[in-house]
Amino acid sequence: MNIIRAIKDENLFKPFLADANGDISSWANWITALRCVYGLPVRNPLNKQLVKICTGRDAGLLPKNGFSTSLFLTGRRSGKSRVAACVAGFEAALSGREKLLARGEIGIVSVISPTRFQSQIVKSYVKALFESTPLLAAEIVEEQKEGFTISNKVRIQILVGDYRSVRGFTLLALVVDEAAFFGLTEESKVKSDSELVRAVKPSLATVGGRLLAISSPYAKKGFCYSTYKKHFGNNAGSVLVWNCPSRTMNPTLPQSIVDDALAEDLAAAKSEYLGEFRDDICLWLVRDVIEAVVRKGRKELLPKSEHHYFAFVDVSGGRNDDSAIAIGHLEQKTVVLDFAKAYTAPHSPYTVIGLMCEELRRFRITSVTGDNYAAEFVANDFSSNGIRYTKSELSKSGLYLELLPRICSRAVELLDDEKLISQLSSLERRTRSGGRDSVDAPPQCHDDLANAVAGVSYVVGARRKKAGVF
Repeated sequence: MNIIRAIKDENLFKPFLADANGDISSWANWITALRCVYGLPVRNPLNKQLVKICTGRDAGLLPKNGFSTSLFLTGRRSGKSRVAACVAGFEAALSGREKLLARGEIGIVSVISPTRFQSQIVKSYVKALFESTPLLAAEIVEEQKEGFTISNKVRIQILVGDYRSVRGFTLLALVVDEAAFFGLTEESKVKSDSELVRAVKPSLATVGGRLLAISSPYAKKGFCYSTYKKHFGNNAGSVLVWNCPSRTMNPTLPQSIVDDALAEDLAAAKSEYLGEFRDDICLWLVRDVIEAVVRKGRKELLPKSEHHYFAFVDVSGGRNDDSAIAIGHLEQKTVVLDFAKAYTAPHSPYTVIGLMCEELRRFRITSVTGDNYAAEFVANDFSSNGIRYTKSELSKSGLYLELLPRICSRAVELLDDEKLISQLSSLERRTRSGGRDSVDAPPQCHDDLANAVAGVSYVVGARRKKAGVF
């Protein structure tokens, strides 16, 4: 049994992929792609041409034993999550790889996604695959919170941004869903797709497990981009890279949806639907550079009478976004961060402002600078607590651009706070028209604590510059 036969079998995967008429013809290009992954022959001239377009390689020169590592860079709504479910199901139930396990060894087929929401989508697809036919449904013998175990004792496990849960086990296969987006959210416990792939390779090596990474392209960084640059179009490459627009893999996707997206935001739509890496996004700073100014083990500094402290706050409405405060002082020419705290949403902004004022009074601070776009109630509520509130003269993006040279020159000392480090290292720098760059968090990500720290760094530096210190 191979994966193509499983997809075409009425008792296996066909009902999961078929449309209302029982037809799977719309999955034809995915079937060709999976032939390449598993080393199955590609004979049809049109399919050979598809392989050339999507991989840059000659179909006749692909390795006959397939690829242990494959990367699919396809756009949104291309069907990649459902294909991920098929690969996970095949590797768990039909590949026979569990026969290579030692006695008592637990085999896992894992699907890892960067966010809980995405993992729930993949989990529902994998579960639907096994429930699509009586034959597959009978294979499930035990259900767990993160997945389920089938009759051959292989565990299918869906994880959220964390490979550490599979350490100590043997991976029969790993599917990485939306690989280009690891490290961009606080849910993800890995710094990047590069770290994830590097960490799981030993767990796959025991039985020669297969790694399949599937994602929409994003910024030109990490495993996805470096693998694309090295292996796309390289007939001798050891990794299969398949890159194409959404409609190549899913011809049922209306062209009008793609056209509307292109008209609304060209750069984003080219990434989301045309399978292109974004030219307008790069990392603000790599994590190693940020960690170089972190004082390991330092969580907070107590206030001292000889220092003059400054503070910056980022207060949200409390419903979706966190609020944050940062307090710092100057030692010679170095900005030292003394205190930083995020107040997790949902919360009452009035209660949070009261808590912030307690911290400000602890550091003998009578005035605070805050986010440029704060609502009027923020200033009023600080005032009622005896603290004068001033809006920042720079936007959030401007504050980050000011913090950049300070970190690079090691003229700042940061606290050892994982949330802060993660938020700073996930910031993206975008090139805008007119040559002006902007810096912000990735979509759906928070940067409230990072903003407060960038703000206090600027306030300390600006006030001291006016005093002629540097």
